[in-house]
Formats: sequence, C-alpha cells, structure tokens
Amino acid sequence: MLDENSTLESNETNETPEAQPPEESGNKTFLIVGGIFAGLIFLTLVCMAVYFLVIQPRVTASQANQLTATAQGNAAAMARLTSTAQAALWTKTSEPSKLPTNTKPAPTLGATNTPVVSAAEPTVTATSDVAALAAMQAQLADQMTQTVSAQGTQAAVAQAPLPVTGFADEVGLPLLILLTFALLAVIFIARRMRKSPTR
Repeated sequence: MLDENSTLESNETNETPEAQPPEESGNKTFLIVGGIFAGLIFLTLVCMAVYFLVIQPRVTASQANQLTATAQGNAAAMARLTSTAQAALWTKTSEPSKLPTNTKPAPTLGATNTPVVSAAEPTVTATSDVAALAAMQAQLADQMTQTVSAQGTQAAVAQAPLPVTGFADEVGLPLLILLTFALLAVIFIARRMRKSPTR
C-alpha cells in the first residue's frame, strides 16, 4: 500500500499544472480607447458650452455697442455739418428803412442832347426777398445733409463684416481640428487592431 501511495504522490508531483492563459488585452485596449474618446467628447461639449454661453454673447454685445457708437457718431457729424451749412448761408437782413414823411418834388431838368450808348451788360438780379433766401438756404442745407448721409452709408457698408455662413463658420475651426485628430486616431487604432493576432 505504501508503494501505491508513493507512486500516486510521485505521479501527482510529476504532472505539471497547465499554464494559465494570459488575460485578454483586447478588452482593456477597447476600454482605454473608449475612455479617451468619451473624455474628448466631454471636453468638446464643455468647450462648446463655454463658447456659446459666455464668449459669443460678449462678442455679439461688443459688436452691437460698436455699431451703435458708430451710428451715433455719424448722426452727430451730420448734425454738425448741417448746422455749419445753415450758419454759412445765413445773411443779415437789413431793417426796413423809414419812409420820409416830408417830401418835396424833385426839380425837373430840361432835355439835353447827350447821346446814349447802350452796352450789353450781364444782369444780376439781387434777391432781397427774405422768403426766397430762406428757401434757398433750406434747400442747400438739405442737399448737404443728403451728401453727408450718403458718405456715412458708404463708409458703414465698407466696414460691414462679411456674412458668416458655411460649416466651418458655424461649427468653428477648433472643433474641426479636434474632429480631424479623432478620426485619424480611429483609423490608426482600427488598423492596429486588425493586424494584432486574435487569441
């Protein structure tokens, strides 16, 4: 019996236990890659939220304030130019003269034999009508105001920003760069996983 027990023990000691198979590293790699992508997506969402909730309202308010200040400056400049033009056109009107009350008839002279030479001279009509002068001043001031406002409109059109349209303008350049790197990472990881031996 002793021999049987000793042979059983020796057989058990001679048998080597089978080596444990190594743990699959595919699941760990997948979890790591998935965690990295989840982190990137989370950071992207946080950055987008900060941009849309904090940065963009500040930029929009700044642009609106700048446009309002420009419009107010243009309006003040037009008002100054209009008042300057009206002041330049103002002429002092003479007070009406008093008519003499004691008049004597002028003495009449006899006819003389002096020849009269007529020369063609340009006739200048001096307008002393106050209403006509005021109308001309108002017309000139209106024309100057229109000229200044047209110049202000052209300057505002020249300074107007370009329209923001298109995918890159709406999504933004940083997000496009991040998506580019994410897609490149997906390509490299997929190729590496295809080349690695399956177990």
